[in-house]
Amino acid sequence: MKSVITGFLIAASLIGNAQTTENTGSLGESVYHDVGGSPFVLVDWADGVVRFSSGRVASQFKIKFNAVKNQINLQFQGSSFVTESKVKDFVLYTSVGGNKDSMVFRKGYPNYESANEETFYQVLVQGKTDLVKLHLKIISEEPQIATKIVYRRVKDEPQYFLVYNKTMILLPQDKLLVAEKFPDHQSEIQKYISEQQMKFRDNTDFIKLVAYYNSLQ
Repeated sequence: MKSVITGFLIAASLIGNAQTTENTGSLGESVYHDVGGSPFVLVDWADGVVRFSSGRVASQFKIKFNAVKNQINLQFQGSSFVTESKVKDFVLYTSVGGNKDSMVFRKGYPNYESANEETFYQVLVQGKTDLVKLHLKIISEEPQIATKIVYRRVKDEPQYFLVYNKTMILLPQDKLLVAEKFPDHQSEIQKYISEQQMKFRDNTDFIKLVAYYNSLQ
């Protein structure tokens, strides 16, 4: 079965018409009823904190982040709705195997292809050079020849970026190519990648590498 990938950057500029006060709107009917997978970064509602551009901080809501629409969904006392206000950043609290953690999302980064300053990125490292993650979603279409039915599924295709001097630098997820993105310390970076046997399959190796790079500056 051959998968036909229809890529579209969905965490882009779809909240440009947001209001300037803390308004909310109905979630409305889902547009994903015929698509497998999830548009959300976390499938379940999570505790968290939302910080609005007005300075207001809200921690009473459960939160879901729709990466397809670049949209923050809130839940309070069983009612779900979408914030239509200007959000500066937000935090999702997570727990894996009893270990508590958090995911910080922020906007205001330079434009990159379809992403703009309204696009939320997950902040993984802050330092002389930042590391951020774009939760990119694509639609995979799988035609069934016998039945002529096309199955569609939302798939995660995350992208990792260095943010340096107001420039977004896309990091390849190939250990043989990553070091080229650090030209001022390329040999040290390549040696570190080899010594640490990095595979760049998830956040862990990217975080370790950028933390190491910052220690060299």
